[in-house]
Amino acid sequence: MTLGDLYITFLLVTLTFITGTALGSLLSAKVRRFLPWVEILTGLYNLCLFLALSLDFYKTQLPQFVVVLGLLIPAISLGIQLPLYSYYLRQIRFNFIYGLYHGGAIIGLLAFEIYFTYGLSVKASLLALSLGQITLGAVLGYLLNHDIFHLDQSPPGAWRKLLTKKLIVIPLSVFLISLLSSYQVFWALKTQVFLTEAFRLHATLISAAVFFWMTVAGFSEKHLQNASRTFLFFAWAAALLALQASFSTLPALITENFTGELPNYFIWSSVLALCLTLPVFASSLVFIKSTQELSIDFAVDQASGYLNAIACVGNILGMVLAALMAPYLWTNFYFSLALAIVIVATVILAYFDKKYVSTSWGIAALVVVSFFAFQKDQASGLFNNRFVKQIRPATINSQIFSEAFSSIAVMEDPITDDQVSHHYIIDGHRSHIIDRGTENLIGLYARRYFPDTLEKSAVIGVGTGQTSWGVAAISEHTDLIEISPTVLKNLKVFKEYNNDLANSSHKSIHLIDGMSYLRNCPVGSYDLIVNTATYPGNFNAAKLYTVEFVELVKNCLKPNGIYQTYFDGSTVHNTEQLANFLAPIQAHFRHIDIIAGYYPILIAYNESRALTTGPMESFLRESDAHFYNETLKKKPIFNLKCNTIYRDIPLYLGGKMNTLDRAILEATSIRNIIQNIYQRDEYIFAEYSGLPRSQECF
Repeated sequence: MTLGDLYITFLLVTLTFITGTALGSLLSAKVRRFLPWVEILTGLYNLCLFLALSLDFYKTQLPQFVVVLGLLIPAISLGIQLPLYSYYLRQIRFNFIYGLYHGGAIIGLLAFEIYFTYGLSVKASLLALSLGQITLGAVLGYLLNHDIFHLDQSPPGAWRKLLTKKLIVIPLSVFLISLLSSYQVFWALKTQVFLTEAFRLHATLISAAVFFWMTVAGFSEKHLQNASRTFLFFAWAAALLALQASFSTLPALITENFTGELPNYFIWSSVLALCLTLPVFASSLVFIKSTQELSIDFAVDQASGYLNAIACVGNILGMVLAALMAPYLWTNFYFSLALAIVIVATVILAYFDKKYVSTSWGIAALVVVSFFAFQKDQASGLFNNRFVKQIRPATINSQIFSEAFSSIAVMEDPITDDQVSHHYIIDGHRSHIIDRGTENLIGLYARRYFPDTLEKSAVIGVGTGQTSWGVAAISEHTDLIEISPTVLKNLKVFKEYNNDLANSSHKSIHLIDGMSYLRNCPVGSYDLIVNTATYPGNFNAAKLYTVEFVELVKNCLKPNGIYQTYFDGSTVHNTEQLANFLAPIQAHFRHIDIIAGYYPILIAYNESRALTTGPMESFLRESDAHFYNETLKKKPIFNLKCNTIYRDIPLYLGGKMNTLDRAILEATSIRNIIQNIYQRDEYIFAEYSGLPRSQECF
């Protein structure tokens, strides 16, 4: 939540834990007798985090390197644990310990995700975790003191044996398969997000799926003891080709089973994640087989530790390679590179295994199967279920712009309104129809609250730039704050919809998340701040609906400034949910207006004000007035007689406060979107239509 961005968070956390576990693995054999203290000290560390979260921790802007250092401590602890538990219990085969360890990780991940989707406290979970880990350390210490485990001292300098001709094939195969595995996991995460809505839990489900395949590999390895490494590399490639061949139909079959209940969504999204990460099963088998072979020459904790460190290097390089290939994620070229690496790897392994004939036949088979598997392009299967079944087009044309940390797409729907409509998707979130002009109008709304042109405004969440155009058109200067580099890079793609906003002289662009930007803004510097980021269920935007964020907004606004945001069916279905949505805003603003509609706009301010009148053109600069008259006035939304506005709505009592520690709105938003994921019915958001307040034509 501190970092904000889904992909950056996932990759940074993943790479930090990969690096930390590698360091811990290398240390494990040197601290054999101190595993109980590793558990106890990690528990105490979690207790310190609990205490920090109980203070004003969330109001602090932490640099990313501090976050990384904070994550390294539990990561190193994890790296120490697996090798040492394997050593403590070395009468049990390593594959079984490996399976148990990662099976436990699945339970932990899903338990926390279920806990979090009910809006419960993060710091409370840390307290429970710390107490559990301290207890575990105490039990281990008791058993160790009673000679339950027999520990020896590890010999120094043993790692040099890895470079001998006899053993070099083992670390080499682990390095190559780890590179391929992380390359696939990167693709799986971004694909999972694009196939459905962009929840934070998708990163958890991908991680859980990876751990699942590691668990299955651990429990099944003894049945595959005679399988060579070359065979396992071919199995990895076969899993990749099976995924490639079935991609046009398999994800759609899975997502058709979404029924609207959270458990159902968890189950089928997990099935989807398992399909997308299938090659990890073969990767895990290579690691387990290599560890058990190496443990003939090394103690099991040393063998596991050394190979884990080598796997770390492969994983990091695999993710770097995947990030560089991000523009080609959903093309056959992306998969062709993975197969090329497999072929190179099998040729290298064949040199050591002396299996030239079988390797040649295997490579030939891969080439033949690839010819059939690559008949369809990946992108054609990404959006099959992003429309209501009754109006789903037979063929969905799309443009995709992808980079390492974000992706956007434009889909064409040839059925809606009997004409081609363009839908905007950002990092998996299916947003508005671009052609209607609704977003342009939203950017103009706040102008009626000011007698003159605004001096300085800010927009958080740029998207297609349509709302940002509206705010820039009524302001002398507008700061555009956007977390996605791909969005900013491709603003020019939507210039016919945003009046070429990228080249406007009345704006500044800031590539940063909204909360970090507002933490550093001068107090009382803005007339208007517009939050047009995605719904709270989207991890990139979740913190922009918390009481901590609204407090920052108030500090950045002038005394007569206005905060504008929105809610829709993804967040509010009834009066209770509206009360929850309003709670953070009502904590800092005395007056709240709601402009009614399917996409209600909320205007918050602290000084009473009347609405100005007159034609919209009189408020605009010449170039923007020309765009308004020649382009926007032809849109259906601009031909409505008026929008109903409910002024100064009363305090909604009983609303649960949404905070960075208790993400009430994120949890609600996730459940609402799942419930409505393919039906998209109209909802009455709340009973504000019956309020004893004046209604105005806006």
